[in-house]
Amino acid sequence: MEQQPEAPVAEAKVSQDPWDVEVNESDEKTWAERSTAEKILFVAIQFGKVVCILAFLYLFIISLDLMGSAFKILGGPSAGSAFRNQEIFDNPIAGLVLGVLATVLVQSSSTSTSIIITMTAAGLMEVKNAIPMIMGANIGTSITNTIVSFGHMGDKNEYRRAFAGATVHDCFNLLTVAVLLPIEAATGMLQHLAHGLVDAFGITDDQEKGSTVDFLKVITKPVTSRLVQVDKKLVTQVAEESDDTKLQALLKKSMIVNSQDKANHLFMDTNMSDGVAGTILLIVSLLLLTACLVLLVKTLQTVFRGQAAIWMKSLLNLEFKRVPCIADYILIAFGAGITILMQSSSITTSTLTPLVGIGLIKLEKMFPFTVGANIGTTVTGILSALAGSNIATGMTVAMSHLLFNLVGTILWFPIPMMRRVPLSMARFNGNMAADSKWYPLAYTIFVFFLVPGSLFLVSLGGPAVAGVFISLILLTILSLILLVALRLLRPSVLPGCLKRDPAWLPRTLMVSPPEELDSSADAVVTSSADLNKDAWWQGSAAWAAGWFVVMLLVVAVPSSQWASLHYTKFDSREHVGIGAWATCSKAFTKEANYMVPIQLCNSSQIADCFTNLTSKCAKEEFSSADGANVMYEKSWSACKANCTTEEWFAECNRIPCSGSSHAQQCYNVSAAVLQPFHVTYRHGRAWAAGSMCRPNKDILSNASALAHAGNLGITALVAGIVAQALLLLYVFLDGKRDMNLFLQASLAGFVCCWIFLVATLWVFADALEQESTAIIIHDSKKGAIVAGGKFKDIVANEGGIGAGFVIGAWVCASISIAVISHRLYVTSVKAPDPTPQAGEPAV
Repeated sequence: MEQQPEAPVAEAKVSQDPWDVEVNESDEKTWAERSTAEKILFVAIQFGKVVCILAFLYLFIISLDLMGSAFKILGGPSAGSAFRNQEIFDNPIAGLVLGVLATVLVQSSSTSTSIIITMTAAGLMEVKNAIPMIMGANIGTSITNTIVSFGHMGDKNEYRRAFAGATVHDCFNLLTVAVLLPIEAATGMLQHLAHGLVDAFGITDDQEKGSTVDFLKVITKPVTSRLVQVDKKLVTQVAEESDDTKLQALLKKSMIVNSQDKANHLFMDTNMSDGVAGTILLIVSLLLLTACLVLLVKTLQTVFRGQAAIWMKSLLNLEFKRVPCIADYILIAFGAGITILMQSSSITTSTLTPLVGIGLIKLEKMFPFTVGANIGTTVTGILSALAGSNIATGMTVAMSHLLFNLVGTILWFPIPMMRRVPLSMARFNGNMAADSKWYPLAYTIFVFFLVPGSLFLVSLGGPAVAGVFISLILLTILSLILLVALRLLRPSVLPGCLKRDPAWLPRTLMVSPPEELDSSADAVVTSSADLNKDAWWQGSAAWAAGWFVVMLLVVAVPSSQWASLHYTKFDSREHVGIGAWATCSKAFTKEANYMVPIQLCNSSQIADCFTNLTSKCAKEEFSSADGANVMYEKSWSACKANCTTEEWFAECNRIPCSGSSHAQQCYNVSAAVLQPFHVTYRHGRAWAAGSMCRPNKDILSNASALAHAGNLGITALVAGIVAQALLLLYVFLDGKRDMNLFLQASLAGFVCCWIFLVATLWVFADALEQESTAIIIHDSKKGAIVAGGKFKDIVANEGGIGAGFVIGAWVCASISIAVISHRLYVTSVKAPDPTPQAGEPAV
């Protein structure tokens, strides 16, 4: 048979310059060369990948939201108290670093700028003091995409490009602040320009305020609100409160929402402190961010290769040869538009950072995207100002924010010579990251924590002390920058002692760096355009699912939301969260005695309950009108002290009422209160005032079954952690040595985790079906009763959020098991048979 010629190998040519990744050709069939079946299969696969990318992006956005919530929980009230010191605000440097620290703390420039605008509009801060803080918020928001770039640490050149793409945002903001802050402090240029614009638009403080719609919150809130809810208003309340007694009371409040009228979330009724809950949430959000980022990058790599890579790279690196400059301004508009839609520059830049890392977006094109995101994020402040009081004052601050970014764009973008400054700084950071993997971490700590923290602490010492020390700090930083610049650009002007290249010095900082071993004058590195086609690409799904197992169990097993009693707002009883070992409720902070049975109410008492409702019922179609339910709820509330819900329901059905929904309204109220369990009355004290969390054995009769489920969950968590550690060892060390034994042990660990999760769910499901008793507050709120019946009837559901998370962990463990089993099967099939065949000589 005639041997067919081999298909040409598709290659991505990467020139010696690691910043420029070029895809020149592909052996992938063009669309015209595909058969109908191949076209259908290709479209189906690509559609599935796009769906996965959108899902990973959604989870990525959720991880950023959770990270912001974690920082708010860890330092929310303190962040608010930091805005109270008016003397500090008079120092523009202190205002700047306070804006940086507050934004880093809450992980959202939208939050910090909204607080600043609100306080300024309320007269708690002058406009001239708010502007440096707005500048600081601009710097602080860029920490998110800097952290995202850490996900490329495993590949030297990807790390170089990703960190440079992330820090071009920092460099632009830092350079703009370096120019505009002194000018603003001396002349008030931005304030005067903003004030003129507000006057020109005819905006006054007396205008009626509007409302804002956060698109990003609309799409993520259904998920994030079930994980955690944070009292964002507490920060503003602390900042605005003038009474010291009320201030101390506010500072003692938890940042975690635990209101009676709020929906359940995983950290509601928690027995954790804000510090513990915030730390757990921060770790989980970082793991989720990392897992989503890697999955996003891996999926993007499978999509953007071959013909797609050539097409997509040309689109993202838009150029018009006839009009060279216009494409960059289109990209600015695109970045601004996406940011306005998402109302978050962090989301825009953090999403694009991985694309810079894998080489799809050049650093020069990331810069206009970043500039556009900076401009787009100012719309959030404008909307906040329009939704607040004293609109003209708030708008002056918001317009100053817009002008700051517009002036910065004019300074550093249109002129090529000026544009090279932030790009060169970003390239320097990228090269340093390639030389030392720990440089980005040191950079992040130095830029976003150490320098701002030091400047802020010095500012507390008064103007004289602050002036001296701030000058010394800034002089030291500028001297180091000048030294590095001279070593890299003009080493000839330096004395010999400053031109030495110690062995420990990173290659980027050397005056005469040694040649890299694999470089030559004409070297061109080639690699397959089918990225990592021989690598275990499914491994990302295995270890990402493993991380999800660990994350879900870490937050779910110790929570107080395995089951819950959640009451309606008009019921007004405090909700109760039930965990594996403890039951938590605000009701436990006050002493409760067992109540005596309510006697049958007389006709006069029951009639009094319905006085207002009866008068309303005379109106035409009242029971079917919007808001009629409120009158029925008020009628029940008036009755509950003297009459049982059953008596109220019977009387409600007896009275005449116009409209077709009267019977349904009566049923809705009673169904929201009545539960299918029997009641036992006791005498004496049900519980003493104290902690909001009590051991299950003090409240529930099936405490041992719940504890058994929790202990199995802990065992599953330990097995999952061990399995994940073994899997990561295999992923990182495979190819360097035989690691199949580690993969087999990882599979065994995930199988154990899977079995223990099944046992956990089995035991918990059995506990729901068991006959049990629980001490709860009666719907009349006169005291406690003993509710008896099946446990699922007492809690009025089949399990809470915590149990749902355990089910999610079981699903993720199943994915890890399936992927690892497939890998072991494939490697065993591919492995050569060491046994010689008949007729073959033994080796």
